[in-house]
Amino acid sequence: MKPLRLLSWNILHGGGTRCEQILSTIEQHDPDIVTLQEFRHGRSKSVLLDGLKSLGLDTVFAPDTSSARENSIVIATRLPMQAKSFPDNTVPARAIEATIEVSPMIDINLIAVHFPQKKAQIPLFNALLELPKSWRDGHSLLVGDFNCGIPLVDSETKTFYATHMFQQLLSDGWCDAWRERHPKAREFTWVSTRKSNGFRYDHALASRALDEMIVDVRYDHEAREQKASDHSLMLLDLDC
Repeated sequence: MKPLRLLSWNILHGGGTRCEQILSTIEQHDPDIVTLQEFRHGRSKSVLLDGLKSLGLDTVFAPDTSSARENSIVIATRLPMQAKSFPDNTVPARAIEATIEVSPMIDINLIAVHFPQKKAQIPLFNALLELPKSWRDGHSLLVGDFNCGIPLVDSETKTFYATHMFQQLLSDGWCDAWRERHPKAREFTWVSTRKSNGFRYDHALASRALDEMIVDVRYDHEAREQKASDHSLMLLDLDC
């Protein structure tokens, strides 16, 4: 039986001619769930959303923004889903909370995130840290661009703003799914064009129950190297 595949990617606005490249890359990986960060409600919106639906990802949630230039998030899936902005009524949405029915017996609780920079990260980290324990006890996943990590482990510099809050999520019981499977590896999902130093900004933090269902987690760096975006994309395969 084919594993359930989740693709998470910061698409850097996805405007202009890159829409076709983004959709082609997504099609190659044949995901069942897609979360895209830095999605914008501009001219490329209908191209991307219609393209996702043409790939069979026809259950879509893209929260409204007050401006077409604001970065937001979109979730698209082949599966039944209920979704809303997280925390409630946040505009623009820095995160989406979704419940996805992956089988008659299992729902996945998913929060797709796109963290801002520096001090602006604090409210979203606090909201994640305040999630009820039932999230960590169930089949739950926090995924996306955290703009954070552990200095000199997830980066080539000491530059992360809210490392203590990222580490508190791990101390509370969330599993860094990629790090759990690659304890000594160093891969970077974003590389500075100015200094050429790398950062692993893109993470999947899983509850223990969900982590046990993950059969593979990896990054596709080719998408970044071919300039479809400035971020590598993340793939998770789950045995549901």
